[in-house]
Amino acid sequence: MLFLEPYLAASHKALISGLTRHVRARWQIWAMPGRFFRWRMRGGAACLAGELGKKRPEADGLICSSMLNLAELKGLAPWLAGLPSLVYFHENQLTYPAPGGVDQEQKKKDLFLGVSNITSALAADIVVFNSRFHRDQFLGAVDELMFSVPDFGLKDAAKVIQAKSEVLPVPVDMSPKPEVNSRQGALRLIWNHRWEHDKDPEAFFDALFALADQGLDFKVAVLGQRAARWPGIFDEAPAVLGKRLVQMGPAEPYQSYLDWLKWGDLVVSTAKQEFMGLAVAEAVLAGARPLVPDALAYPEFYAKRFRYQTGELAKALSRFCKDPALARSEDWTRFAVRFTWQVQKNAWQETINRLLG
Repeated sequence: MLFLEPYLAASHKALISGLTRHVRARWQIWAMPGRFFRWRMRGGAACLAGELGKKRPEADGLICSSMLNLAELKGLAPWLAGLPSLVYFHENQLTYPAPGGVDQEQKKKDLFLGVSNITSALAADIVVFNSRFHRDQFLGAVDELMFSVPDFGLKDAAKVIQAKSEVLPVPVDMSPKPEVNSRQGALRLIWNHRWEHDKDPEAFFDALFALADQGLDFKVAVLGQRAARWPGIFDEAPAVLGKRLVQMGPAEPYQSYLDWLKWGDLVVSTAKQEFMGLAVAEAVLAGARPLVPDALAYPEFYAKRFRYQTGELAKALSRFCKDPALARSEDWTRFAVRFTWQVQKNAWQETINRLLG
């Protein structure tokens, strides 16, 4: 089984690592480093086709992420065109929010990245999304685009893609140990997301600054992958939060990251874009209580009591700061067991078997 990944980072990397460990197949991984995503989406198919052409590996099937234009790959590497193929959507470029300051010309250029997602899905035999929310949002955007183009709109594209679609999350390679948190002291907060605009770090830090202004006691560990250019709020936070900020930046190696997750009482998301929420799932499996927006993919996975309304984060956090026991009152791991490989591996194995026929 060939797995082609032009962007080996974060959930893309986690999925490949888990599949090769838990799903039976003769895996061959061809990957490129997870950086320069626009170039990867525009040039990844040509680059990988060139590398594959040097060795022409034998395979029974082909998997790629939506960062690769599968239709282009099949055209550039025709010896692969007959293989049954699956494309996995970690994210899509039709509904991905543009960062502030992006001009209209760049948005028009990026629209073609979304078109690349559509052609990849049309070229695949199976299309897998990481959540129902993601699938439905993408298919709605496909319909909207195809009915707005000047002519020759592929008006049945969404139906064609939907007919071969299914939903399988990126499983987490963790084995939770159910236990109730019995620690004492100040509330411990975790924010473990990419340092990018779509995770809305400003909303998180603004809430923390408000708590600090009220004199409330808490500790916070800010983890996650740094972007090449991260929002300025990350540079402002240490001076404002002082000793309340106990970790600022990625925790490496991976065991150190897990230790920080186990340290936390409450994991917070402020995402403006989230198709599944791998970082939150990891923290919940480590024992943290989730506090997530009442939007995006979160209602699919977390009950109402774990969600907050827009503009209500500081209020919700204030309640936990005043009574940290509220975040330590249950075994939270049970709310994310669905994301583990123990639960998901059979479904993944069935999908791979079906792909191979």
